[in-house]
Amino acid sequence: MSRKIKTFDNQNSLPKLPVPKLEESTSRYLRTLLPLLSAQDVARNEAYVKDFLKPDGLGNVLQQRLFDVDRSSPHNWLDDTFWTQKAYQEWRVPLIVNSNWYLLFIDDKNTPKEYLSRDNHDGARPRGEFSEFQVKRAAHLIWKLLEFKELLDSENLPPETTRLYPLCMHQYRRCYGVTRIPQHGCDSFPYAPHPFPVKTVLIIAKDQFYLIEAYDQNGQILSEGDIGKQLNDIIKDLNNKDTKFDPPIGVLTADDRDKWTIAREHLLTLSPQNRETLNKIEDSLFAISLDDYATGLDLDLWARNVLHGFNGHNRWYDKAISIIIESNGRAAMNGEHSPCDALIPSNIGDYILKDSTLLSATLSGRPIPPPERIRFVTNEQTLHFIREAEERIKLIVEDSDAVILHYYEYGADFIKKTGKCSPDAYLQMVLQLAYYKLHKKVCATYETASTRKFKHGRTETIRTLSVESKAFVEGMVNNNLSAHEKYKLLQTATKVHSAYTRDASEGRGCDRHLLGLRLLLKQGESHHLFSDPAFAKSQEWLLSTSGLSAGDRFNGSGFGCVYPDGYGINYQPGSYVLKFGIESKKSSTQTDSNLFRESVKNALNDIKAICEKVNGKYVKQEKL
Repeated sequence: MSRKIKTFDNQNSLPKLPVPKLEESTSRYLRTLLPLLSAQDVARNEAYVKDFLKPDGLGNVLQQRLFDVDRSSPHNWLDDTFWTQKAYQEWRVPLIVNSNWYLLFIDDKNTPKEYLSRDNHDGARPRGEFSEFQVKRAAHLIWKLLEFKELLDSENLPPETTRLYPLCMHQYRRCYGVTRIPQHGCDSFPYAPHPFPVKTVLIIAKDQFYLIEAYDQNGQILSEGDIGKQLNDIIKDLNNKDTKFDPPIGVLTADDRDKWTIAREHLLTLSPQNRETLNKIEDSLFAISLDDYATGLDLDLWARNVLHGFNGHNRWYDKAISIIIESNGRAAMNGEHSPCDALIPSNIGDYILKDSTLLSATLSGRPIPPPERIRFVTNEQTLHFIREAEERIKLIVEDSDAVILHYYEYGADFIKKTGKCSPDAYLQMVLQLAYYKLHKKVCATYETASTRKFKHGRTETIRTLSVESKAFVEGMVNNNLSAHEKYKLLQTATKVHSAYTRDASEGRGCDRHLLGLRLLLKQGESHHLFSDPAFAKSQEWLLSTSGLSAGDRFNGSGFGCVYPDGYGINYQPGSYVLKFGIESKKSSTQTDSNLFRESVKNALNDIKAICEKVNGKYVKQEKL
């Protein structure tokens, strides 16, 4: 009998991320300039590349330095040396909206009907009260998260693979017990051993912090009933008229990173108790936020609550994983982006949603440790930090325009059978067309490619905008072209996109390579390739996009736009429904999330029409 493959068995056999050939990366880079820049600008950059590639040119010098970095990197030249710091931890803007992502869970089938009834305020509940089902669902999700951790710790979680190769599982080690620590100039997250030994879960309610012990004396996960009892004990404490409330310290985690650093350092000077409290928060396995209100059935409002909480309250945004549960039982996830890409926690989310909440969870009869309230010593300066943070957060929240689109006309099944395209490439062309029809231009577009076939692989950029995608969107608005001609343009554009996706996943994109080279410039060194406006223009991602799973257990997902005049878009291509999360800035005169949502719908309809004219009417195959 063959031995069962354990979670991390494939790690040592995974290849290292390659250093791409200089000629390939620069050639790919130049091709991506063609649909974006004038012929004169492209010609100028072609000359710069030619100089960069000279045998004695700076390009070869930088490439040799990168080879040296690669040789000295134990796992991955990008992740070991550059990525986490440069992509995330040196970024000083607030995490809310700008960096953290959100994921809306499907409703639990055992949710009491009146909790999500259109006849009952559309499922909205006023601030001030928790609910019985909210506690039960929280207990259930905590239990399932711990069950997943048990699989991970015992290495009984099957390692993930594609049809062709195994995938790196390292990022799963960065989900439990991981918290981003604010520091001047560049944040960090402390080393978290695997398996992570801490047994506590952070509970946040009404801006107060509690720890619950999630395991018994024998190291077994407490029952859902026992966990629920601890949560009810917390609510009783909060409702006790004698309970004194601390200021909302969690708001500070939503502030500018350097300002949060200063406030945190101040807290640490006030009392040793604050160091102990911060350690307990930062070491906890994950955070559970119990909101004493509910946004109801409005998906847009719900998404905004999970993205930023409307005011940054009742959260600890530095936690790698936070579960947010409203008083109507709706639940979602918010994640800090630096330790792992959203795909990994979303896989955990998919696992914990397979089962429904137990409505009759019982107590085990075992001794249950009471929840521990953890508190901060504060002073007037602390309150000043909080007030200032709240003012800055208010501006971010008021400027953020996040919306959700559920499109039910068709899904990935139609795209594959009638569109005869890759669903991801097809949806990227949908977004290109939606943007073009709304804004009358094309733009640089970022899509995430996973490089998990390599050890400690994270992501590479897929540059969606191409000569072929531009020809497609221009063709779609050309009334002189037939449906067959438009369909041919779609096929060409999606094939080019799929080829770029494959290359990027193989570590042969241009963006990470050029980033590594640029970061190895020494003082006094420069090259026109990097300083020419084209270099920045080609990375001005007015469309920042990412696809997730089919999303059958999710109601939507999203993140903030990267540029103030752009959109942040996440999508989930289910077999029969397509879900999009869209975010832009209200202060921008160029963008509008509601108009873009409508433009996406129209683009989906328009492309469907040409596919059906060419390949025949789609007949939906109902699930048996």
